Amino acid sequence: MRIKHVFPLSLSLVLTISGVHAQMAINLAQHMLIKISDKTLYGDPAAEKVEGSPFLNETFVDGVVYDNTARFPGVSMRYNMYNDEIEFKQNNQLYILDPQPRVRRVELDGHIFVVDGYEFKGKIKQGFFLLLDSGKVTLLSKKMVIYREQQPPKGLDAGPTPAKYSSAPDVFYFKIKEGAVEKVESIKKMIAGFPNKQTELTEFAKQEKISPKKEEELIKLVRYYNSL
Repeated sequence: MRIKHVFPLSLSLVLTISGVHAQMAINLAQHMLIKISDKTLYGDPAAEKVEGSPFLNETFVDGVVYDNTARFPGVSMRYNMYNDEIEFKQNNQLYILDPQPRVRRVELDGHIFVVDGYEFKGKIKQGFFLLLDSGKVTLLSKKMVIYREQQPPKGLDAGPTPAKYSSAPDVFYFKIKEGAVEKVESIKKMIAGFPNKQTELTEFAKQEKISPKKEEELIKLVRYYNSL
């Protein structure tokens, strides 16, 4: 069992993107878009069978990308949770966008993605997060997918067990204003990390039975704090 984390790539390409609002040429090196094999888009007949999906939604839908200086609408894209990257479809080719600090936000299929750094194996790496709430405290979630490799047949099995993508529980994070992203490990530790209102938050969390593993309850806690 393993969870893959993507590493940055770079390549200079130019892509013309047509949107409902405008047509514009994007310097792909500037926006960290990477062209990848066409067979990734259409499927490789020789590839092993894989169950499940690494995508939040397999369907490409129009979204909007914002960087520090511009807005790029009408881009057909989807989010690859396993690779932690946005895939773009254009002119029968597939491109990817790695999480980079210059990407301010991505609006896709009713979700808002933001890029931020988080601790992974003792180092800070960039990743795409779902924005759940913002204010004095920002609440984020990280989508996780587990990949299990194909297993050889056992006993009387007719064939090998196919490789499989399986959804893993979301991992939640919070940050105070422009501070560092911190993982939600427990409600007690989360509240202790807030700059004030610990007594009110503790009472609220106890009364509402807030769980550190439930998105809607964490949103309720953060919205309560942001309203104080």
